[in-house]
Amino acid sequence: MDFFPQENFDGSADSFEVGTIKHLVLNTKYKSIRMGKDAGLMVWAENHPVPTVKWTTDKASFQGDEKLYECFEVLAIGAKPTFIIGIRFKDTTGAAPGRYLLTVKAANIGDVKLKSNEVDTFTPVGTMPFDGKDVTTAIYVRDTVSNVYVATGSIYFGKNQAEGKAEIKDDTDFPKQLKHEQSGSSDFTITLVSTAE
Repeated sequence: MDFFPQENFDGSADSFEVGTIKHLVLNTKYKSIRMGKDAGLMVWAENHPVPTVKWTTDKASFQGDEKLYECFEVLAIGAKPTFIIGIRFKDTTGAAPGRYLLTVKAANIGDVKLKSNEVDTFTPVGTMPFDGKDVTTAIYVRDTVSNVYVATGSIYFGKNQAEGKAEIKDDTDFPKQLKHEQSGSSDFTITLVSTAE
């Protein structure tokens, strides 16, 4: 995958392999991208409120919200893809949408924050290479009104290569106030079911 210092693929390119992670270089050091064969990008921002997303096509320039993205990880999208772990956050306690904030702390991305019942799509929170290591992430839920943490714990994601999916391998430290459900090859719905200790 080639990253160019100017729009329209101009200038001397820097090339990066699958698994490369770079922070704070999109839209500053790099202005256009050629994806290459069987590659894609997961992009996110550390200083702007934009969702983490996946790009799979060349970018001759960055338009609109694309200009806010700063960081990336190079992904494999071929026969042995990088699993993008996606989460959506639901709440069945009866609280107003957005009252609870789920934070997922992934090693390669950092904190990804999701408000309860506000988005019905899956937000990427981390990655796991097809032939790579399993992933443990810390999770916690905060009440945005009282600022009290109502759930804290972790999730251990592993690969099921035979079925071509990521799955939760161990939920020993998963908070009892939450439940999880797999929704596809690497997407998970996390639901707040209680705020009791």
